[in-house]
Amino acid sequence: MEHIIGITNARNNIKEIVDAISDKNDTYIITRGCVPEAVIISYKRYIEQKNLLKMAEELKYEKSIKKSQLQFKKWLDQKGFDTSRISEEEIGDMIKNLHINNNS
Repeated sequence: MEHIIGITNARNNIKEIVDAISDKNDTYIITRGCVPEAVIISYKRYIEQKNLLKMAEELKYEKSIKKSQLQFKKWLDQKGFDTSRISEEEIGDMIKNLHINNNS
């Protein structure tokens, strides 16, 4: 369950809030002057959300790599390379070598 509570009330009832979060997996939104300022969740939920964010970032990164490889493969095709004979691993190595050579 989600609760919205003022900061003064939260400060005065922190033990009860932590108990509710631990026992019932409640969420508390802390406000200051009616403006949401912070959220208190259980440590278990925090770790779950942190792991979900990490997985989303990894998927985004993998999607970006795939897109780059496809664009590079298209560029190779335009330059006359037979990309049907080049593996994705070789394309990745070519991209890495380009990066290394450009930074030297």
